[in-house]
Parts: sequence; structure tokens; C-alpha cells
Amino acid sequence: MLTKLALRSLKARKLMAGLTIFSIAVSMFVLFSVEHLRNEVRANFERAVSGVDIIAGARTSQLNLLLYSVFHIGNPSSNVSWQTYQQLSQNKAVKWAIPISLGDSHEGFPVVGTTKAFFNHFKYADQHAIQFKHGRMFDGLQEMVIGSEVAKALEYPLGHQVVLAHGTGKVSFTKHKQFPFQVVGILTATGTPVDQSVYVPVTAIDAMHTGMTTSPLRQHISKERTVAGEHEHEFTQHAQHIEHSQQAFSEQERSIDEKQAHPNDSVHFEDSENTGYANGPALSAIFLGLNNKISTLQIQRAINTDQEAPLSAILPGVALAQLWSIMAGVETSLSLVSVLILLAAMLGMLTMLLASMHERQREIAVLRALGANASVIVLMMECEALFLAFSGCILGYMMTNIGIALFADLIQSQFGLVINPLPYSDAIIGYTLLGLGLSALLALGPALSAYKSALNSGLSVR
Repeated sequence: MLTKLALRSLKARKLMAGLTIFSIAVSMFVLFSVEHLRNEVRANFERAVSGVDIIAGARTSQLNLLLYSVFHIGNPSSNVSWQTYQQLSQNKAVKWAIPISLGDSHEGFPVVGTTKAFFNHFKYADQHAIQFKHGRMFDGLQEMVIGSEVAKALEYPLGHQVVLAHGTGKVSFTKHKQFPFQVVGILTATGTPVDQSVYVPVTAIDAMHTGMTTSPLRQHISKERTVAGEHEHEFTQHAQHIEHSQQAFSEQERSIDEKQAHPNDSVHFEDSENTGYANGPALSAIFLGLNNKISTLQIQRAINTDQEAPLSAILPGVALAQLWSIMAGVETSLSLVSVLILLAAMLGMLTMLLASMHERQREIAVLRALGANASVIVLMMECEALFLAFSGCILGYMMTNIGIALFADLIQSQFGLVINPLPYSDAIIGYTLLGLGLSALLALGPALSAYKSALNSGLSVR
């Protein structure tokens, strides 16, 4: 009975009721969107790296190691030797190892020296593998793969020639012009730092620097510069040096793969025999995937306590959670703003109810004359408020999912954020119950006011 009375009363004031529902819906849309965006940003942050069991690097804090190795923010305190990478990759417990070398850039985007193992084993989000939008992974020494954001910002097609710069700043006065690269692959968007990175063979990083700084012939030419033909001879010597480095590095990679297939029996990192490229490129970090997850803590402790190679080993998931905990203040602020938005919507509903009281005085007086007591009047007003609030919540939820469906691809392409549809979660249910509770509480005032006003004015016409 009360529900029918409340619905008919709202139908008689359908324009005002519709505007109120729309106002609440917009507020709930903002509330749900902010809450969902906060959760999705956190999810994107935490899934920047997946499937990597341990990250090893020079002795430093775990946050610093995480920031420069995964997010390319900051710099390592020291380098990791190539021998250390060999020892780790050859260990029985290690399934695969990915070397990471940082320190160069291109137009402000970090350059990452690595191997094909990065494209084969590195995962993000929920164990999603890296995919190529165009092209392939690098095969030659002077080939590169670029992330989706790099390709979009610089508009580089496949086959474009690129010159890297020394250092991580956007502006550099030292460029490796003698060692150009060719774009052979463009990655699909991942919503992670992978999109904003440039990938080259790790051996190219070493060849690019040693070829520029340590060639005696190049130093002699820079001093004399007397015979024009010497320039050609210099280029030939440098090309031979690069070819030798690439061949030696390929042999080293094959040696590591063979030893990973037939690993040692100990989890301690003992010295192995040096091969042709054992003194190869200095590394910034090493990503490790283990055969057995149970041995993760044991391997981490073995790396951290190794006296010969002062390294730090971190668990990416733990480090990511610690890093996000620093953002707790931002999360609280966003939640507070969301609640204030909801409160503003409820106050708008209160204003609508109060504004309609004068028009409804005779309606309520008629109900009183027909025998309706105070509880009936108050409950009818409460039903109206709850119906308005619940309708606004449902409409706001629908608007949020429609907005996600329309703009999810645009947000991913522009900002690299993967936005999933808004699910039924405890937070959504909690905000809905909060909205219903506030509407019921705020409606008590207009309901009691209407009841008292109806008793005083009665059925008289003014």
C-alpha cells in the first residue's frame, strides 16, 4: 500500500523526480568511476611485472631496485657483471634469466639492453605474454624493438633508422651516431612501462660504447686525420669488432641455454668457466624465473648473502605492494572526495523533497483525514526517498559501465591503462547501501515537517 502511494506521488511529480534521479545517478557515476579507476590504477600498477619470481641487482634498497629495473625510474647504485648473470642463469633452480642493461635513451624514452628471453618469458598483468603489433623481435646487432607509446609519440614505422643517446635525460649531447639501429618490431600496448621503452640486444650496448671509446685506431685517426682512406679503414675495423662481439655473444647464449637444460645440483652460485664473451656487457638487473616457486625464498637468501657478488634480490610482488602502500594517502583522498560527491547528491534530493512539501500539504492532509497516522506519512516519504536513491544508484552503475565500454580502448591507447568492466564488488554494494542510508536519514526531516505542517493547515485552501 505504502509503495503504491509513494510511486503514484512520484508519478504526479515525474519531472522533479526524474531530475532528482538523474542528479543522484550522475553523482553515483562519478563515485563509482573514481572508485573503479582507483582500483584499476592499482591493478595496472601491480601487474607491471608478472611471472618474474626474483629481480636481482646491485646492492640497494628493494624499492630502488624495483623502480629502476621495472619502471625505469632512477639509476642503479652499481652494475652487475656478466659473470654473475652466467652463474645465476646456470643454476639448477633457475628456469630462465633475462639480463637488463640501462643507461641510454632515445628522445627521453629509456633504452633497455636485453636478449630474446625478454620477449619469450617476460609477462605482465595476469601472465599475459608480450605481443608484437608489427614486425618481429631483433635478430641482428643493430636492430631494435620499440613499445607502443614510443611508436605513437615518435611515429616510427618499421625500418626507421634510429640513433641512441648516452644518458637517461631527454636532452643529451652525446649521441652514438656511429652505431645506428633499425626498427624491426613494434609491441602491442600493455599498460606497463614496456610501452615506453626501446629494446636492443644487450651485446649492442657494449659494442656501441666500446666501439666508440676504446678503439686504438679510432683514437689515432682522431689525432692525425691526415689520410682520407683511413676513415674507411676505421669503419672496417669497427665493423669487425662488432661482428666478433655478436658471434661471441651468440655462442655464450647457446652455452647458457645448454647449461640450463643440464643444470648443476647446488643452489649456491659457484664460478663457471669463462667463455669468449664472459667479460661482456655490464648489467643493471637480472630477472629470474624459477623451476619451483617453493625455492623462491631460498634462492633470494642465497643471492642476498653471497659474499663474492654483493647483490640484492627482491620479490616483485612484495616490493610492488610496499611501493603502493606509500600511495595510501592518495587513495584515502580519492575515497573522501567520492563520499563528498555522494553527500552532495543526497543534499540535492533533500532540497527537492523540501521544495515539494508546500505542494503536498493538502495531499498529506487528505491522508490524515482518511486515518493515516504519523508513521504512515513518514514511511511513505521514506519510500519515496529510497526509491529515488536506489534508481539513481542503478542508473549510475549502468552509466559507468556504458562509459567504460565506450572509452576503455581510448583510455588504454592514450594513457596505457587497462580498464575492465565495473563488477559487483563489496565496495560497490557498500557505496550503494551508504547512498540508501543517507537518503533515508535525510528524508526524515521533510517527512516530519510535512506531517506537522499538515496538522496545522489541515484542508483549508490558502
